[in-house]
Amino acid sequence: MLVVENTKENRALQQVVATMSIEDMYFDKDFLEKMLQVSKGEKTSEQLRQEVLKKYAR
Repeated sequence: MLVVENTKENRALQQVVATMSIEDMYFDKDFLEKMLQVSKGEKTSEQLRQEVLKKYAR
């Protein structure tokens, strides 16, 4: 279980996670932590995108 502070950014992230789960699409804990880093400004969305591409590129 992942417990996060109740901030505007984290509520927006929670809404994204809820919307994806409606479609039976779930994020793992590691990816959620990375998305939290983006919401805190510790990492850019482009950096996260590049990490995902590097991990899953064929």
